[in-house]
Amino acid sequence: MKILVLSSSSWTNDNSFGNSFENIFEGIPDVEIANIYCKYGNPKTNLVSRFFQITEKSLLKNLKNPKISAGKEVFMDETAYTDVVEPKSANLARKKRWIIMFWARDLIWKFSRWKSPELKKFIDDFKPDIIFQPIYYVSHMNRIAKFIKKYTGVPMYGYVSDDVYTLKQFSLSPLYWINRFICRRNVKKVIKQCEILYTISEVQRAEYEKIFKIPCKILTKSANFDEPAEVKEEYNKPLQFIYTGNIGIKRWKSLAIIADALKEINKDGIKAEMKIYTGGLVTDEISKALNIENTSKIMGFVSSSEISRIQRDADVLVHVESSSLQSRLWVRQSFSTKIVDYLKIARPILAVGPKEVASIEHLIRNDCAIIADNKDELIEKLNEVINDNSKLTEIALKGYECGKKYHNKADYNKMLSEDLRSKL
Repeated sequence: MKILVLSSSSWTNDNSFGNSFENIFEGIPDVEIANIYCKYGNPKTNLVSRFFQITEKSLLKNLKNPKISAGKEVFMDETAYTDVVEPKSANLARKKRWIIMFWARDLIWKFSRWKSPELKKFIDDFKPDIIFQPIYYVSHMNRIAKFIKKYTGVPMYGYVSDDVYTLKQFSLSPLYWINRFICRRNVKKVIKQCEILYTISEVQRAEYEKIFKIPCKILTKSANFDEPAEVKEEYNKPLQFIYTGNIGIKRWKSLAIIADALKEINKDGIKAEMKIYTGGLVTDEISKALNIENTSKIMGFVSSSEISRIQRDADVLVHVESSSLQSRLWVRQSFSTKIVDYLKIARPILAVGPKEVASIEHLIRNDCAIIADNKDELIEKLNEVINDNSKLTEIALKGYECGKKYHNKADYNKMLSEDLRSKL
């Protein structure tokens, strides 16, 4: 079975897309995967056999000189073929979320010659049986998906992990809403061509199935939970709270609530510390809020392999979501794949943020985490586990059982394999 995946990012184990999709397809028998991607960077995976790259840079070169290819097949060991470094303008636009810059990018894709002979040859040579399509908010990705579907005529399966369609959002910018209405039209056209739409949470499944009237199933990161849970036998003194991940979308403010709570708890002696591992931008405001002597410290970026060791050494693993209205609505359907990693290694989870967000709601429903959304509630619950570490072991075991029930790899592999083969 040959599967073609169109993605925005390159397929690499070091980014969120590659990590998630590697997990989704790993263990599915008799599968060959090709990837067409539309950003800068090199692929890095043993799961995918072929890659084709198109970038704005290559499109602009092609517009100036039609003899220059608008896209080309790339190889993991031939980095000279790829656009590796993202232009500063693109990186700045993404951080600042400037709608005008996104529209400029969309115009490049709309009027460029991305439907190149090289792209068609790549597709023809691979001869996909199925298109597995992550559903993106950006219009040019959805245009390419529609083209590939029409060009190949093969079944398409969709996968959505963020709310790319509903109007349950908040912004005071008219440009934001104009962009939202433009983008959601293309989202709808792609989803309507899918045999099945996979969603990342139960909240999203229920809403999207009602909206689009097509079968929806939950598909998220999974792990092997067959062995007994390896809980910690001894906890550190002081307790070590570890956060690994993005501090953007105002998540740092929820981390600041934890830091303030620990500062209060540590007044009578150092009982707990939090270390924050992130590659995100740290402003003076963030640094002041999160760097508190003997309580909280920003450690910076570390590799994925090092993160795994750090998480296992932790006493408590931290998950946060922003409480701001805009951020809360943006992530309300999303499920952090990092939570599955936490459940797998049987470490207790501390989750701070709005309780209606899908990831936190999942933990509440399964009673497998320390949950709080304000400082006073957090201090009360942290004092309980600091004074009685056995409660941490109880939470960790409940988390492992939650992982076994809802995130077991064998179950997801069986479902996905049967779904994909049903349309061949």
